[in-house]
This record gives sequence, structure tokens and C-alpha cells, in this order.
Amino acid sequence: MATEAGRSTAPSEDRALVGPNLLAVLDGVTAKPETGCVHSVGWFADQLAAELLRFAHLVPAAALAEAIKQTRELHSGSCDLDHPDSPSAAVGLVQLKDDVLRYLVLGDATVVVDTKRELHVVSDTTTNRTAGADPADVEHALTGEIPLQDVRRVAILSDGAARAVDLFNLFDWPKALELMAANGPDDLIRKMRQVEKEDVKAVDWPRKKVSDDATVVYLDR
Repeated sequence: MATEAGRSTAPSEDRALVGPNLLAVLDGVTAKPETGCVHSVGWFADQLAAELLRFAHLVPAAALAEAIKQTRELHSGSCDLDHPDSPSAAVGLVQLKDDVLRYLVLGDATVVVDTKRELHVVSDTTTNRTAGADPADVEHALTGEIPLQDVRRVAILSDGAARAVDLFNLFDWPKALELMAANGPDDLIRKMRQVEKEDVKAVDWPRKKVSDDATVVYLDR
């Protein structure tokens, strides 16, 4: 596991979760000036991660829905959770249970599963749906399952880390996995940061954030 804030002047709003049967990356959505909430995005991501771990015995969609519900109850009395910019997070989640790998992606997190037959790359960059205050948003998540015996390795990345592949094209996904297998996920982030430093005005690679929070959870067999 590796994580690094996008700026030294602000804490990361990414969270990584490693439980007995659950791996997850939560990428807090940068707060707008008005959110209707007295809590930070980091607080929201912390609570959602803790609740996900508590419901890790459920299948991923049910676990995330319950986590959203319980997190909502923690601050429904103090915050306007119907506000359109209420704190939320993109979620990439993998559950290893009953000889099956189950994955879930809600928002622009990325799950990469390398199997004996093919490579599965799951992300949704076309939707504004994230895990916020409404459990019904989980219905928009991308989900699937793969026999565990077929799985070689898996990686979960926030969009700030996945840009090493899908924006900067430093390597393709197979080579990214090989890099992480050899040197750990922190090496992927380190190489990506070097490119960001060489393009501090976002000219060569146009992007909204010159440097974003980056988090990776990697597991192989």
C-alpha cells in the first residue's frame, strides 16, 4: 500500500483500507466552497472507511450501501445532507470471500484484476456518481466477480495514482503491475510525481490538478 498527498500544504483526502477480506481505496471529492456540512471531506472518508470495514461480511454493494447509511446517521443532525455538494468519495473495493473475488467501483477509482486469462480494468470516469449521503447511489456502481483461483494479482488506485497510466502513459497496465510487483506501489507514485514536476503548468498533459492525492493498494499471490 502507498499513499501520498498531492500538496504538502493540505492533508490527503484519499483513504486506503485493508481488512481481513476487504481491500478498498476511497478518494474524497474535493470540497466546494459550500457543502452544507460542518465536517471535512477527510472526516467523511474516515467514517465511510470505518463503516465499510464493519460491514465487510456483506457483498460489496450491500456493504457500501450500509456504510453510506451509517455514515449519514453520524452527521444527519448537524449537516444538510441533501446539499448537492455534500461530502462524498469515489470508491474502489475488492472482497475476497468464498473462493471468489468480488469488485465494486463507484466513481473514478480504478480496480485492476490480473487473471490467468485476461486483464480486467474497471473504472467509471463518465459519471458524477460517488458515495455520498444516499445509499441508492450504489445502484450505479460497476460490480462483478471472478473465481479466486484465476486471480494472479489485483490493484486499486485513486484517480490521482491511475493517471500514471491513463493520463501520462508512463506504462500500460500490465507493466504497471509488474513495476508494483518488483518495487512496490510507492515506485509508481514516485515516477508519476517526477512527470508532474516536469510539467508544473499542466501544458504537456492538461489536467485540472497539477498534482493530486495518490493512493494504491496492491496484492499478489
